[in-house]
Amino acid sequence: YLGTTSAEFSDLFLADGSVINLGNDQDVTLTHVADTGVNLKSTATSASPAILVLQTGETAVEYTDVLGAINFQAPDEASGSDAVLVAGGIELRADSDFSDVANYSKMVFKTAQSETATEKMSLSSSGYLTVSSGASFGSSISGTYAYFTGDVSVNGNDLYFGNGESISNATNGDFLFKTSTSDGALTLKNTNSSSGIASLELVSDNAGNVGDGYEVKSL
Repeated sequence: YLGTTSAEFSDLFLADGSVINLGNDQDVTLTHVADTGVNLKSTATSASPAILVLQTGETAVEYTDVLGAINFQAPDEASGSDAVLVAGGIELRADSDFSDVANYSKMVFKTAQSETATEKMSLSSSGYLTVSSGASFGSSISGTYAYFTGDVSVNGNDLYFGNGESISNATNGDFLFKTSTSDGALTLKNTNSSSGIASLELVSDNAGNVGDGYEVKSL
């Protein structure tokens, strides 16, 4: 034993490159990398990924309880104040009370601006990705469902749909709705079954200047 429950060691000093070997056959090692950090390694040579498990000792996990977290911080930053607060984090929360038939969970991603890091994005147990204050995608995004509570901005020119339809914002300022089917149509529908009226308004911001007007064309 290295210490006991009644005679604990306070500090442990190991040299550069020190290795802590775990297990009867030293199948897991924790190695110091000088001036960089530590490496956790599974030494078995076949089908042996290194696995780090964060566990909680809670015996009754309830909704929003945090099961494990990794936080990022610069506590010695000379500027002090906001600079030494937790700047980012990843945590797993219970997305419902746990039971013998349920362990719904939510992965939370935190970042900071001038604050202790707060939730900016999350992935639910159902696979839904929620971005708190906006999302930017470098190339493409694919999914079966998306829900936006704010504005949607498109930097490119086109929106494509699953059956060959598209909305195109041409460089000349035209908006083009396209379909590849022979009987495709643009339909405006008001779903109010009692008094709903579907209307299409053509409005110009030309303020009555010469050339102000509206056209409906057949091409």
